[in-house]
Amino acid sequence: MSIALVHYHLRPGGVTRIVERQSQALNAAKIPHVILTGSHPEQESALPVRVIPDLDYSAAHSRRHAEASALMGKMRALAKEVLGREPECWHLHNPTLGKNLLFSQLVKILAESEVPLVMHIHDLAEDGRPENYNNLRRDREIYPLAPQIHYLTINSRDLALLKNAGIPSQQISLLRNAVGPTEQTSEIPCGEANSPLVLYPVRGIRRKNLGELCLLAALAPEKSRFVLALPPGDSGDNATYRNWVAMAGKHQLPVQLGAVGIDPPSASGNSSFQAWAHASTHFITTSIAEGFGLTFLEATAFGRPLLGRDLPEITTDFRNQGIHLPSLYSGLLIPRSWIDEYRLLNLIETHLQHLYQSYGERLPDSLVNETANSLFSGELLDFGNLPETIQLEIIPRALASPDEFLCCEANNLIPASQWLAAALQQKASNRPEDLDPWSLTAFTHAHENLYNSLTHCRTASPCWLEPRKVLLQYLQPERFHFLRS
Repeated sequence: MSIALVHYHLRPGGVTRIVERQSQALNAAKIPHVILTGSHPEQESALPVRVIPDLDYSAAHSRRHAEASALMGKMRALAKEVLGREPECWHLHNPTLGKNLLFSQLVKILAESEVPLVMHIHDLAEDGRPENYNNLRRDREIYPLAPQIHYLTINSRDLALLKNAGIPSQQISLLRNAVGPTEQTSEIPCGEANSPLVLYPVRGIRRKNLGELCLLAALAPEKSRFVLALPPGDSGDNATYRNWVAMAGKHQLPVQLGAVGIDPPSASGNSSFQAWAHASTHFITTSIAEGFGLTFLEATAFGRPLLGRDLPEITTDFRNQGIHLPSLYSGLLIPRSWIDEYRLLNLIETHLQHLYQSYGERLPDSLVNETANSLFSGELLDFGNLPETIQLEIIPRALASPDEFLCCEANNLIPASQWLAAALQQKASNRPEDLDPWSLTAFTHAHENLYNSLTHCRTASPCWLEPRKVLLQYLQPERFHFLRS
């Protein structure tokens, strides 16, 4: 058996980390493999990498079949150079994301060749990425279906939605990402009980909900420090990010944005992520949407208690495997009277019009009110559901009237400052061994079983799922969010 792993790039990020872990897993299983990618790793690596620049984001400027055939020829040649023969199975990461105009053509070539093919879905163009979807709108053959083609999702939400769209149950499954290694765990620094250092170990892209991080910093006990690991990078979210940096500075909030690689946690330390993780007393998450939700488990890997916003469509998977997440809230609530509802309704309509137009869909007449009712029912509104323009206006009120912010935890309403003070006293509730379902060993076995089943199945010519069926699963009122539109 031999495998070709394919991804757009190997720049730092979640999918790159998974590709690296897959290589470790395949080495452990003694399965020959090659990684075909559009860019070199940023650090020296022993990974079996071959770089083809045309695989990178936006590297291709047309979707001509001849160009895709030429690229496929390069991929096969380099894979054969490493493996001695063509791969028995191709494992494509985010092949339907729309980040490269040639990828749907590559999928079509591989699917029609009837070679075993893994379609590993981390993110979807249909899920709040209309600019990506525009690159796919002219393609009808995006989602191939055949016995030798298998889809992987990283959460149960996407698994259920893609099944509902028409992918047969036997051709799609959940693959838990590998998390660890747990030897990274370190003791919480001594003497820090009254001066917590709360780390948000992510890049500051919009869906990470930085306004809520700043709000919690404004409500925190004295001597607390909140730290965001990294700025958004090249994601296009930099203008919004700069607004939060300016707001935090203007109001002297105890929050530092983008500290990793810039500032050390102490005068005697370095500025690496490891240094910040070991210096922290807690991890935090305020994200409104996740693919896998690494932060929920990474806290356990580092032996840190986690606090912040719950995402049941992600955390249910973790809880079902025995992970305890006691210090998570379902909402941070403010009085409805604080908001100009006419303005908010207009913003919802504007964002929905843009979203549907970007997806080439007509906005249903009733959808604005349905979306408003889904997000903003009752006399209290969730701060995390608000657009950033309104979040920016509200945060100064946290400094003037902290008791008016409420936290909803386990259906109980308490002042958010009171909830936060209690959460910062909590100890870690999980042990490193609780991460065994996400261990490299489990990850290795899952890959062995998958590849064995695909390489031994009876192959057939593919048919194609109607792509709009996938889009309509994600264009639902309850799935709309300002931070993803």
